Amino acid sequence: MVTTLTTGGETFAEEPPPPDGAATAAAVLGLLARSPLDAGARGWVLAAFGGDEALDALARGGPAPEPSDILHGAPEPRRGAADTPRPVFLSRIEVQGFRGIGSPAALDLAPGPGLTVVVGRNGSGKSSIAEAVEAALTGRNLRWDAMPTAWRDGWRNLHHPERTEVAVELSAPGTDGPLRATRMWDGDSVRSARGRVEFPDGSTGPLRSLGWGPDLDRYRPFLSYDELGRAVNGRAAELYDTLTAVLGLTGLADAERALAKACSKLTRMRDRPRRDLDHLLARLRESTDPRAARAVELLSEQGPGAPDLDRLAALAADDGPADPEAERVLRRLRRLSVPERSLIADVVNELRGAAMELAMAAGTKGDRARGVAELLTRALEYHERHPADSACPTCGADGALGDDWARRARAEIDRLRPAAESASAAYGRAEDARDQARFLMAPKPSWLPADSDLGRVWTEWEEGAGITDLVELAEHIETTGRRLRSAALAARKDAGRRLDDPAGDWGEYAEMLSAWVEDARAAVKADGLLVSAREALDWFSAAAKEIRDERLRPLAAQTEHVWQRLRQERHIDLESLRLVGRGARRRVAVDVAVDGAEGEGNAPGLLSQGEFQALALSICLPRTLAAGNPFGFLLLDDPVQAMDTETVEGLAGVLAEVGAHRQIVVFTHDTRLPDALRRLGLPADLRAIERDAMSNVRVAPPDLAEHPRRPV
Repeated sequence: MVTTLTTGGETFAEEPPPPDGAATAAAVLGLLARSPLDAGARGWVLAAFGGDEALDALARGGPAPEPSDILHGAPEPRRGAADTPRPVFLSRIEVQGFRGIGSPAALDLAPGPGLTVVVGRNGSGKSSIAEAVEAALTGRNLRWDAMPTAWRDGWRNLHHPERTEVAVELSAPGTDGPLRATRMWDGDSVRSARGRVEFPDGSTGPLRSLGWGPDLDRYRPFLSYDELGRAVNGRAAELYDTLTAVLGLTGLADAERALAKACSKLTRMRDRPRRDLDHLLARLRESTDPRAARAVELLSEQGPGAPDLDRLAALAADDGPADPEAERVLRRLRRLSVPERSLIADVVNELRGAAMELAMAAGTKGDRARGVAELLTRALEYHERHPADSACPTCGADGALGDDWARRARAEIDRLRPAAESASAAYGRAEDARDQARFLMAPKPSWLPADSDLGRVWTEWEEGAGITDLVELAEHIETTGRRLRSAALAARKDAGRRLDDPAGDWGEYAEMLSAWVEDARAAVKADGLLVSAREALDWFSAAAKEIRDERLRPLAAQTEHVWQRLRQERHIDLESLRLVGRGARRRVAVDVAVDGAEGEGNAPGLLSQGEFQALALSICLPRTLAAGNPFGFLLLDDPVQAMDTETVEGLAGVLAEVGAHRQIVVFTHDTRLPDALRRLGLPADLRAIERDAMSNVRVAPPDLAEHPRRPV
């Protein structure tokens, strides 16, 4: 049913509330029940409403959903926030410190249907008020998103930086008072805003408690000149998605898109083995393994049932035996232990510390005392082993090593020992460090191939056992030990990999062949499913078009009505408005006829800039009249740009006509619009807006005497 609204001899049709998801699903199921589709294709149609998950389950062999499951799973009808009356109208806008507005400024509006036109030259603060309302209710502004960062960040007024706040009062018939939405910026970033809402009963809450999030995108009660341009010439999918949401067709579009995606997925699965075959054959021909040659033969066979997937799978599963001797070496390598990095570091540090301590002791009195004491100790040991020989073994003096000498030598050793203690400790530490280094540099295992990387490094490593200089020994252990660990770890990792894949080089090719066989089997299954899936998609697309056309018809009629008013005497007819395509190709097609010559879906290429903007208004204005729209108002910022005088007169009539049912607030610098309203005697509140050099903005009161407002 369509409700007819008449004003001034012109007719506007207010759409009924859009059907919910269950009603849309029921419409598809009704068409499906009368369709000639077989059970397989019907299953794909039903699964489409379950989305990707249900379609994937069906492709894996699962059951199709029941029609009752589709209806129960459809989204519930949209409802507004329980505490917010609908529809709402603007009653007051307060702005300070925001964009071009400095000290507090306000725009009072009668909360109800009617047309208000705010006129002022460029820079007078018009757009700042319009953007302030959008920022208050959404926290962002679409026009800012298209601007450079420096421009976008200039949201705070330079003349009034102390406080930046926007408040919007909204009212609805039958409520006790206005609802007040406020947004305040505390920090330097535009993202620092805090928003809240005060309900008529005095309670407060966050803006999201209004429940308007989806509706602000769906019905968008703000339209700037830039947005009008993007409405038709922007991203094609945006307008498509907006209209399908308004018409309650989002679920239908999602289901069709999901089914098309499932068909594309099955097509890719079917074609993948054929696409990858040449690459697989080229790789198999690189191998010298006889199994690779056999696989090439099987893959190259022609005729029914070729290639034989079972034989190819068996070939890919043949990992083959490994060489016993090589396997023993690999197992030992995998268990091979090498010095830990921390142990190498400890030995190197000890060698360098001992070398430093030894260098500090060299040439000192303690070093001399240690040397003399050590010499006397060796002489005493000689005398004790050879007591009958009293001659000195060094100088040959006869009778030099008698008992009397032995007593004197022991006494001298006892006297020198305290002085030699420090030097003796340094020499002892050096010897201990050498012992640790020799223990660390274990000989190369006999089973390790000498010509391997690890074998060559290990040979160099064990040669360090002959180094006596502590500093050189430390350098050898540090540098060669690092290389030894790296080579050993690499050898262990390679041994583990080769033991896990005893087939050797064939393992890599066998894995590729196995993956291809798996894809080939999936392709056979996908080819069988694709027939029913494509049949279902063709039917679903036709059914969706039928439902879309039916739902779009009232809105398209209103669009054509607005265009007829705006085109004036031009011989350009708007033939139809259509929702076409799906997925990334979805768009709104606008068919026009210029001087009787029809053009399908190419309106932008046939129209001037002014006509183009009029077309955008023709499409966007009817959305305001949708019965599901919770916003009784629409803000239009500078919609007159690029329009000629005749189009402006048509716009004046359209705005007054829509204003009989909705609250329309227009901001413009072009005086032709208020002049047209006066000349045509159309009801409107005309306001003048001014801004001085210090960003003080004033909105003049409405001219009620000359231009009476239609009673609410």
